[in-house]
Parts: sequence; C-alpha cells; structure tokens
Amino acid sequence: MTLRARDLERILEHARAGYPYEVCGVLLGRLGSAPARIEAVREVENRERESPRTRYVIAPEDLLQVDRQARQHGLEVLGYYHSHPDHPARPSETDRRLAAESLSDGVLHMVVSVHGGRTTEAQAWVFRDARKQFEPEPLSVDAQATPRKEEDSWL
Repeated sequence: MTLRARDLERILEHARAGYPYEVCGVLLGRLGSAPARIEAVREVENRERESPRTRYVIAPEDLLQVDRQARQHGLEVLGYYHSHPDHPARPSETDRRLAAESLSDGVLHMVVSVHGGRTTEAQAWVFRDARKQFEPEPLSVDAQATPRKEEDSWL
C-alpha cells in the first residue's frame, strides 16, 4: 500500500488527537492498482459508546456517505484505519474476528499505535478470507505526490 506523506500525517494526527480513545477512518483509492494506492483518507466518528478505548465502530450511514462522495470523485473504499491506544500497531483478536464475520478478502487496514498521546508506529495489513487472518502489507510513503485539486473540497 502506498499513500502520500500528507495523508499519513493526517491519520497520525487524528490518532494523537483522539487519544486515549480509538479513532477511525476510511482509505480511498482506485480498485485494481497494485500495489494499492491510497489517494485520499477520510476521518469518521468512532460510534463505539461502551468501550471506545479498545474498540471502534464505523456507522453504516457514515460509511455510505463517504462511499457516495468518493464515487463522485472516481474513488472507491479500499480499506480502513484505526488507532490502538497504548497497544501495538497490529490487528487485535477483535479486529480479526470482526473482519472474519464479513466479506473482507483483500480489504486494507492500517493500525496506528499511540502511546501516551504520541504516535509510535503505523502498520498496514490486508485481510484474507481463506485464512481468516490479517497478513502484513508493505507500507510506503510517497513524499512527492500532490493532492488532486478537488480533493480538499470534500475531505
């Protein structure tokens, strides 16, 4: 997975700002590119109310709104990001179980570790239905990429 330095910084800042709670968002790009190229990120509210320090929920209506806006700009939902306050940047057993309960094959996930309000690490993963497991996904940052002109108007 490749994303712009600016988008990675947006994700990291979101994770720091939300500490000590998990934050979440959507990774957008075009289907079929290999490696996957994230062209935009969209923050969404963590709708988890009982355990927001250890879980996140993206409400269906929030995801639908992001998906509609993305499609208007020629983008698709390729995956999601969320933070792990005071825990490693790898999917938890809860993350694995929830992904396994839905059709998630090939869906990208980025997990950001935040310790004491400071981001320490971001790692990318891809879920594989056949194994019901996350696999590490190489993460590269493109410092040279510039945003598309219309992007800031809807993100």
